[in-house]
Amino acid sequence: MSVNRQEYLDIISIVSHLARSDGDIADSEKKVLMTLFKAIGVTKEEQAAMKAKTSIGSLLEEIQSDEAKSALVDTLALVAGADGVFEDEERAFITKVMTRIGMEPTEHPYFQDGGDLDIKTVRANVKQILESLKSATA
Repeated sequence: MSVNRQEYLDIISIVSHLARSDGDIADSEKKVLMTLFKAIGVTKEEQAAMKAKTSIGSLLEEIQSDEAKSALVDTLALVAGADGVFEDEERAFITKVMTRIGMEPTEHPYFQDGGDLDIKTVRANVKQILESLKSATA
């Protein structure tokens, strides 16, 4: 099973909320978001529909497949690590999301004991994360 287009759009919406969680979207975070939009050619209509979905809970309910859940966490890690700083707001957001989808930070390779993001590992795997996300949506 792969990540369907709607799940991918929901992942981008959730990640967009993460990027705004600390009150400032860094240029590096914007670049990652733009890369995600371009990866599958998000249309203006889809962008409008994404903006209309403001409930994280509703978006998370639509993330059903294990592949989509994994892609969501990988993408959250990618955006959270993009600026080189793992903010408390980002940690709280990601922890909440992972709990809602039935994952623990300690179960994921990008998170260390205590839920800290291993930014060095995430940055070393940017290409792999983007390629796996792209192939999961193909």
